[in-house]
Amino acid sequence: MAGWLFLIVALLGVLAVANAAWPRRGPLLLVPSWALAFLTTDLAPFHFLLQLVLTAGFVAAGALASLPGKLALILLFVSAATLFILWLPNLEAKRIAADVADALHLDETESMPRRLLLTPVRKTVDGVVVTRDVEYFRAAGRALKLDVYRSSLAADQRPALLYLHGGGWVVGDKANQGRPLCNHLASLGWVCLNANYRLSPAATYPDPVVDAKAAIAWLRDHADGYGVDPSFVAIAGGSAGAHIAAMAALTPGDRSLQPGFEDADASLQAVVTFYGAYDLTNRNGSQNPEFATRMIGPYVIKAFPDTEPERFSAASPLDHVQQVTMPWLVVQGGADTLTPPADAREFAIALEQHSDSFVGYVEFPGAQHAFDLYYSPRAIAAVELSARFLITAHRRATSSRAEK
Repeated sequence: MAGWLFLIVALLGVLAVANAAWPRRGPLLLVPSWALAFLTTDLAPFHFLLQLVLTAGFVAAGALASLPGKLALILLFVSAATLFILWLPNLEAKRIAADVADALHLDETESMPRRLLLTPVRKTVDGVVVTRDVEYFRAAGRALKLDVYRSSLAADQRPALLYLHGGGWVVGDKANQGRPLCNHLASLGWVCLNANYRLSPAATYPDPVVDAKAAIAWLRDHADGYGVDPSFVAIAGGSAGAHIAAMAALTPGDRSLQPGFEDADASLQAVVTFYGAYDLTNRNGSQNPEFATRMIGPYVIKAFPDTEPERFSAASPLDHVQQVTMPWLVVQGGADTLTPPADAREFAIALEQHSDSFVGYVEFPGAQHAFDLYYSPRAIAAVELSARFLITAHRRATSSRAEK
């Protein structure tokens, strides 16, 4: 009996690793396959530990006395070896980030403590204080809230970052995303806001962009209370949050996106977008065709792409790159099955062609969508690079103002 149970457990492990190596891209299995791959690849050391504990338990129970038990042990060895191969690109992440930093001549900053790798879902870090659930805007009968990350050492005139979570515009929460970046920047003296926004299907695009601009305006209105320098506010986001952040940055002065606060300053001075959705028209055919017809159309934009294509274009950051005025870093996973790397590359190239500021692109081989939600060598490299980018953008902006 122990041998058969051991074989079942080994087969489940093999299936998880096989899915991480060859994730499904069909419309029905796309999201569950991504979720399993995302929880497998960068958490490989913890999977190894779990396999080791389970193997020791089954061996102690006599599982190796049977043929199924012996077969299970072989399968686990193959599974562990494959998982190790999938995890190996993590070791290149630091060098890849350093190459991008060197190419952009980014400032050096303090590194993140590597002990965070032992607690991959840690919510807070030493020296950072988080004020949760601060109301910043009211819309459609909802009070929208954000969390404020600050250093425990009080200071004035600090740069600020607004972070927007992902979740396909329909799910997600500030409590679960953006923590590595917000914690690290706060430890370096920044003030970080991690904000919720209205979700579909109750919300209709561009409601989330309105909310993002409202959060920026709120921050400037409350800059003195949080020790923020209102002249430098950056934005970042992941996935759908990256799309919203990009649209907030690429629509400066659009009064229709600031209803009730048309005259407020919602400008941005730097942008970092992680694995974003940059083209909702799928003009290059890199996305699953049902992404627009089954997801974006009925739930987010509330339109049909074949009869109202202009609405999908209007909601695509790729169609607004001519408005870019600030430094921008695009962060992408090379194995992302939800937001294609090809779209991110095209977006970064388009930004570079239209921008007078510095633009960076980094792609981490083997990284799945949302790879930065927990601490891994890859996530740490991405967060440290983002921090160096933002700190450099702030220093250069401050120096430029001083010279005028």
